[in-house]
Amino acid sequence: MENNPAAANSGAKVSSVRDVRDALRSTPAYEALRENLVEMLQGDGGLGTEAGAKGVTSMLKSLLLSSKTNTTPDITPQLDPDMLYLRVTVGKGAAFISHLTPSNAPHQPSSLTDLSLSLAFKGHRVTTSPVRSSMDPVFGGSFVFPLSTSTPTDSQEWYNLITSEADKLHIACTSSPVTSKATHKSFAMIQKDLVATGSVDWRTSLISPDGGMIELKGSGGEGGFLVGGGGGTVFMKLELVQSQSDLTLPLTTDEILRHITLNDQKELENARDFYLYARDWWRGFQEISNEHATREGVRIFAEDEQGTNRCVCTYINPVKSGRLIDSPRHAARFVSLIPFERRSGVGGRRVDSWQSWHGFLSRGRGDVEDHACLLCSLLLGFGLSAYVVIGQAYDSSDGGDEQREHAWVCTITQSGDVCMIESLTGQRYEIAGGKAGADDVANLPYATVSCVFNNSGFWANKNVDDSIAEVNWDLDNIKNWKTMDGEAIRVAPKTISNPPTLVPCSFSTEVAEGLEKELQELIRSKREATYGLSSSWDDSLAYLLQPAIAAYENERLTGYSFGSDDFQNAVKNAVPERHCFKGLPLCFAHLDAGKIVAGIEGSDIGADILKSQGDAVKFALRVRVYGYAENTLAVWVMLAVKFLPKNE
Repeated sequence: MENNPAAANSGAKVSSVRDVRDALRSTPAYEALRENLVEMLQGDGGLGTEAGAKGVTSMLKSLLLSSKTNTTPDITPQLDPDMLYLRVTVGKGAAFISHLTPSNAPHQPSSLTDLSLSLAFKGHRVTTSPVRSSMDPVFGGSFVFPLSTSTPTDSQEWYNLITSEADKLHIACTSSPVTSKATHKSFAMIQKDLVATGSVDWRTSLISPDGGMIELKGSGGEGGFLVGGGGGTVFMKLELVQSQSDLTLPLTTDEILRHITLNDQKELENARDFYLYARDWWRGFQEISNEHATREGVRIFAEDEQGTNRCVCTYINPVKSGRLIDSPRHAARFVSLIPFERRSGVGGRRVDSWQSWHGFLSRGRGDVEDHACLLCSLLLGFGLSAYVVIGQAYDSSDGGDEQREHAWVCTITQSGDVCMIESLTGQRYEIAGGKAGADDVANLPYATVSCVFNNSGFWANKNVDDSIAEVNWDLDNIKNWKTMDGEAIRVAPKTISNPPTLVPCSFSTEVAEGLEKELQELIRSKREATYGLSSSWDDSLAYLLQPAIAAYENERLTGYSFGSDDFQNAVKNAVPERHCFKGLPLCFAHLDAGKIVAGIEGSDIGADILKSQGDAVKFALRVRVYGYAENTLAVWVMLAVKFLPKNE
């Protein structure tokens, strides 16, 4: 949860250094502020200079805004006296080396990056405040997670809790660039890298009450080539919190340790049993036809960020997002806005590694399989019959003839209707009756289907011709699909046992206003430097652009356009006779003003607008930011101009 209730008055305008200082005193950013102020005082700009005073105010504002978005409150500020909780206290780290650049000397902090720890337990997720990156970072923070809906009252209840299936605290360490620029950009999702991940059984709180060092393993497929796996260790103290004054356990420390060991052994046995089952299943699939022997798209296993091969079905878990996501269409829109990044390793080859939901959300970006698994999980949470599809898609970058391996999502209704959903864009493709006709095939970006899976099932396409036109989407039809045993999938070891809790968006209108002002200044400077033209802004016309932006966002959500008539009528009333009007709407998933202006210039209409000349030239700019879960943003920018051509 990356919002901070300590800075609750997000709408208040900070007008002085003292106002910001007072607001920051109660936030985790205060100590970081003091450190940065010392660095500033040692520089060229002192507090006695105008530049120095502005710099201090700028930094204070930036840190205040950062404290609103990048820190996590205690998830249970008021403990229920009837419940049992797990308190996790985070301390110092050691041997974090994979994130250090060659210019970073060991044991010396980097001025370029910060480290944070994200902790996930039983569906809840919190994040520590960022600390300066170093080989031995000093983390900090204490968090409380619900462990049981009721505190055990007798020996039998304690025994049942301790010997039940283990829940593990999952840890993800991320690095992010340090920025002190006091603009709306401070709100944006800073690009993060997943440094290392690890997990610990909650029952270690019963055998090591004073805590200990938890080993994290370097993430990203190639982390194992680094010394120690490229991860690090972090001190953590786990302890139970409950209303009873005395904690009387029915098991000794040795017995608890034995149960932890037995649980680990059981997980290894389940992994071995599933592998043996999958190997026999694959041999049976190959015997159906020699054509299937080379069908690489039938993916039974995928390597996670820790280098462990897991059943692909375990990357999916039904997710109920509470009140954060309103509908399946909003879910598709949210997932499509998470930045896509095809991970590549040394030499440029693709790192074929899937991320757990915790790693994916902590990192804030991922490959196509990460997007597809998350969207499928959200759709399952909404009660739909949703599946991830692995097959071949047409590569639009080379004209559409070449094919590449791809993953997307589909839903199947009881009547057999199929809806393909592209998780990277949110685009939907309906196939009535489940059989793609000629028109459907012409519109679909997908070429072949190799396999389909979700959290409870796996189906491989048995047809020799695996083209999408030949797919029969009745998954119960054994002539077309070879199915895995559901019980075998159920016991396959999972990356994390509980589905994620999504973080609400802490976006405020100040973000859009700040971006709008910066874009106006960049556009003004661009026109003056490139074309020698001045720029005048029309705020009234800019306000009229907002309904158009709302219509565009609704169209992305629903696939249908509505509300454009009102916008067109308003523009006709606002633009005088014989005047020209041009407008360009663009959508981005970031707040980088420079990249946005480059996007405008890269459009033929946008470049034409920037060159506009004539009499009574008036520009209009409207920025509308739609906030989704995980501080994921849909940033709409509409630039328009009205003018009287010189020949009129």
